[in-house]
Amino acid sequence: MSKRQSPVPLFALPRLVLVLLTRGLISHNNSLDLRPQSKGNAVAENLFSDYPERVDQLKKYSELEKLVMPLEEAFGEKDFFKNPQEGLDFYFGALEEIGKFCAKEVKPAAAEIDRIGCKYKDGVVTLPDALLSHMKRCRDLGVFSGSISRKYGGLNLPRLVQMMTLEMFGHACPNTALTIAAFSMGDFLQQYGTEEQINAYMPKFITNEWTTSMALTEPGAGSDLGKLRTSAKKNGDHYLINGTKHFITNGDGNVSFALVRTDPHSSGLQGLSVLIVPHDLDGRPNFKVTKIEEKVCLHGSPTCELVFENSIGYLLGPEGEGFKVMAELMNTARLAMGALGTGIATAAMEAAKDYAKTRVTMGKPILHHPMVADLIYEMEIEIRAMRSLVAETSMAYDWMHIAKKKGDEKEFKKWKKRYRRLTPLCKYYCSEKTITIAKNALQIFGGYGVCKEYPVERIFRETIIYPIYEGTSQIQSLMVLKDTLKDVGSQAAGFLGSLAGAWAESKVTRNPVKSKVLQARNELNQGIKTMLGSIIRSKFKSDIEDLKQQNIQQFLKDFSLQLLTSKTDLTFPFLCAERFTRITCDYYTLKCMADRCPEGDKDREKWILEFAELAIPRMQLENHYMLHRLPSTLEYMKTLEKEKE
Repeated sequence: MSKRQSPVPLFALPRLVLVLLTRGLISHNNSLDLRPQSKGNAVAENLFSDYPERVDQLKKYSELEKLVMPLEEAFGEKDFFKNPQEGLDFYFGALEEIGKFCAKEVKPAAAEIDRIGCKYKDGVVTLPDALLSHMKRCRDLGVFSGSISRKYGGLNLPRLVQMMTLEMFGHACPNTALTIAAFSMGDFLQQYGTEEQINAYMPKFITNEWTTSMALTEPGAGSDLGKLRTSAKKNGDHYLINGTKHFITNGDGNVSFALVRTDPHSSGLQGLSVLIVPHDLDGRPNFKVTKIEEKVCLHGSPTCELVFENSIGYLLGPEGEGFKVMAELMNTARLAMGALGTGIATAAMEAAKDYAKTRVTMGKPILHHPMVADLIYEMEIEIRAMRSLVAETSMAYDWMHIAKKKGDEKEFKKWKKRYRRLTPLCKYYCSEKTITIAKNALQIFGGYGVCKEYPVERIFRETIIYPIYEGTSQIQSLMVLKDTLKDVGSQAAGFLGSLAGAWAESKVTRNPVKSKVLQARNELNQGIKTMLGSIIRSKFKSDIEDLKQQNIQQFLKDFSLQLLTSKTDLTFPFLCAERFTRITCDYYTLKCMADRCPEGDKDREKWILEFAELAIPRMQLENHYMLHRLPSTLEYMKTLEKEKE
C-alpha cells in the first residue's frame, strides 16, 4: 500500500482510514457525493449528510478547501494528498462515517445514559455501559486522533472538521459529546509536551486507553484563578502536589492536567505551572477522587472532587507560565462548547418541530399557528448564525497555527488577534442561545415539555450548564470588554471617526447584505461611544455631551489617547459588559455570515437578512438600555454602599 493511499502513523493505523479506503471514499479522480437527500430529521440516518445546512457550511461557506494543503505542509505529510479535492474527500468521508454513528448508535442511547448516569463508590467512578461503548467506537473511528499530527499517529483534521464532529455528537447525546471533548486532549500535549512526554502518553490518548481531564477550579478559586492554592514542590524530576480541585469534568480520568502554584512566593496569575498528573503510579492511586457532584444535568458526565496528597506530577510547558499554557487549552475548550451548544440547540429545534407537526389544536397542527411558527423559524435562523460563528472561529485557529508553524509572525499576529476576538463571542453567544432555543422548544410541548416521556426536558436540562462551563458568560463578557478597551486605547479617534461613516454608507449602498452589516457596525460603534464617553467623563471630570464629533476626536488626539490607567474608573463599562457583549456578538456573527456569502447565492442572502432583522433591533435596544437605564443602576449601587456602612 503506497504512502499516499494510507498514512502509516507512528503508533497505530486509525480504523477510520481503513474504512474510508475500503469504501472508496478517498479517490484520486472522484469527489465524494454528499448532496443532501432530505429524509425527515426525526428519522435521519446520518447527522451529517442528512442535514444540508451542515454540509453547506463546510462546502460552500468556509475556506476548508484552502486549508487542505497548508495544513498538510505544516502538520501532515507533504505528499499525503495529491490535491485539495483529495483532502475534502477524506474530511467528508470521515464526517459521514461519524454522522452515521451519531444517528444510529449515539442518539438512540442518549436517554438511557441520562437515566443511568455515572456512579461513585469507594473512590471509583463507573460510567454507563452505553457511553463506554461509544468511547470504544470513537476510538475505532479515529475521533481522539483527529487533531493530532500524523507524525504522532493522528489524522491532522482541520479544527473546522473537528468542531462539526462535536456539533453532531452534541446533537446526538450531550453526555457522550462532553466526554469526547474532555478526553480529546492529545492536541494540548502535542503543543506543549516534550518528545519524551508525547511518546509516553500520546499512543494511549489517541486510542482512548488513557482518558484525560483538565483540573483548574478549586474551592474559593473558580473564575478567579489568581486565588489558586494547590501547591507543588519540585522533587528531582517531578513535583509533589498538595491541594484540592473540584468541579473537574471527568476528573476520574487516567491523566489530569492540573494548574498548580509552583512558586510559593508568587501571587495572582504568576508562579503557576501545568503538571501532568497520572491517576495511578506503580499500581497505586496517585490522587483521590473523593466525590462526584449530583447535578441536574449531564448525569453521564462525572464532575469530580480531586484531593492531592504529595501526588506526583510532571511539568508541561515552561515553569511559571502555567496560566499562559492553560489559556490556550481554555480557548480551545470554549470553542468546543460553542460547537456542542450548536448541536444541542439543533436537537431542541428538531424535537420541537417534529412535535409541532403532529400536535393538532383548533383544527390544525400547531406548527401552523403563527406564534409557534415564529418560534421555530427564529430557532433556525439563530442556529445557522451559531454554526457560522463556530466555523469562523475554527478557521481562525487553523490559520493561526499554520502561520506559527511557518514562522510567519505577521500572519500569526493577525490570526491570533482574530481568534482571540471571536473565541469569547463564540462561547457566549452559543451558550446563551442554546438555552433560549431549548426553553422555547420545551414551551412548544406545553405540559408534555416537563414530562420524561419526551426528550425535550432532558435536552433543556443539558443546556443550563453551558453559560457556566469553561468560563462563565460574565467572564467572556469581561474578555470582550478588555479587548475592546484595549483597541479603544490605541484607536479611539478611529472608532469615533467611523461613527457617522458606517451609518451613512449603509444608506447609500445597493447591496442589502452590506447595508445590514454597516447598520450593525453603527450599533456597535454606538456602544463603544457610550463606554468611551463614560471613561472620558470620569477621567477628565468634564461634560462633553455637547461637543461636536470632530472636537471629541481632537480632544482624544491632544491627550495622546491615555485613557486607560490605574486610576480610570471602569465601573460603568463593567456594568455594561454583558450587554455590550451581546451587541458585539450580533455584529460579528452577522459579519461572519456576510463574509461567506457567495455572489448570487440567494438562499444564503435570505438567511443573512433574516438574522439581521433579528439582531439589529436587539442591538438598538441594548444601546438604549446602556445609555438611559444603566446610569440609575449606578445610583442603586451607591445606596448599597451606604447601607453597608
